[in-house]
Amino acid sequence: MFYDPLTIWSFTTFSTLLIAGVLLVSWIMWPGENALGYWGTAFVLTTMGLAGLAARGVVPGFVSIELSNAALLLAWGLGWNGFRAFDRRRPDKVLPVVLIAAWLAICQLPGFRDDAVARMWVMLGFTALLVVLSIRELYRRRADRLVSRRLAMGLLGVHLFTMLARPGLLLLGFATVNVEGNVLLDPSLMAYAFELVAFQLLMAFCVIGMVRERRERHFEEAALVDDLTGLLNRRGFQARTRDVAAAGGPVAVLVLDLDRFKAINDVYGHAAGDEVLCLFAKVLRDNLRGTDIVARLGGEEFGIVLPGADVGTAREIAERIRLAFRRSGEGLPMHGAKLSASIGIALGELPASASVEALSALQGRADMALYAAKQGGRDRVMVHRPGDWSAGQMGGDRRAASPHS
Repeated sequence: MFYDPLTIWSFTTFSTLLIAGVLLVSWIMWPGENALGYWGTAFVLTTMGLAGLAARGVVPGFVSIELSNAALLLAWGLGWNGFRAFDRRRPDKVLPVVLIAAWLAICQLPGFRDDAVARMWVMLGFTALLVVLSIRELYRRRADRLVSRRLAMGLLGVHLFTMLARPGLLLLGFATVNVEGNVLLDPSLMAYAFELVAFQLLMAFCVIGMVRERRERHFEEAALVDDLTGLLNRRGFQARTRDVAAAGGPVAVLVLDLDRFKAINDVYGHAAGDEVLCLFAKVLRDNLRGTDIVARLGGEEFGIVLPGADVGTAREIAERIRLAFRRSGEGLPMHGAKLSASIGIALGELPASASVEALSALQGRADMALYAAKQGGRDRVMVHRPGDWSAGQMGGDRRAASPHS
């Protein structure tokens, strides 16, 4: 069965409206994701623009030419700003307005309104600019490694190539505009109608996928973070240290415990205890390197992994943390509460592709050093080395057990 161009473009317009509905419903489901609102509105405007173009000869020329193409430009502008909104960037209202104003002004030039090829070149230039800006916007935050982001960039690139293909054929003389006035009635444009439907459908999947992928990643990461301190929790600590174990090489593990923390909770209340935990977390962040991994393992116990650290580096960092925490308690309203921490250190040389159990063994030795620091009077750093202490020796003062204590 043969379908004329008007039927094909009517189908394209209806499909665009359905896609707009899907995006707007998704926005209602995820009201905090304003990018979906931008994209949904962009597809609504695309529907209006296509409908106006297809109605050339039925509606006034000002509507079918100036306003319809202005709606399409605004749609691309909103799509570009949708990508900006997705990355939590401010919308750019100036450029779309400038392009639309320029389009409306150019349309007032004598003979331009009735020149389909001239209109095509101007719209192509304005639209291609917005598509390139959209690709650039997606590329800017590519570090998040969202699969759907990369797919959206590729899809926009293919669509841009398709947009430029027909003008290229016109320049080379391999194509012509066969219908005077209304380019949508040109039978050679039918392939572009189907490409537009495919592009819009796939783009809707991509943008919804971007939102969903980021939300899922956020929830996954939230499950690895301690709510109170913002540090990794025990599960996140284990997940992050797998890469350290796999890399091998020298590594130091620190286990830290706040001294007399139960007394702080009992005397000053749990709110004060939470404040102390958050303060200690800040001290840890301020005194660690970018490659170090730190977590709250539970209660008032914390763990740190220092990749590539020798005993001197590990002890220097531990002492810096201990002293900084002790000084930080001076400004707290808990008069009389002396803040201090005990720290145990264990070091080892991991083989390449080591399992996380190798780090767990070091953590167990760091626990032994921490126990010795507690037994030795608290507020100190102890370094464990293989053979330092046996299980039967763990009852007394361990301060002399290591020359680094």
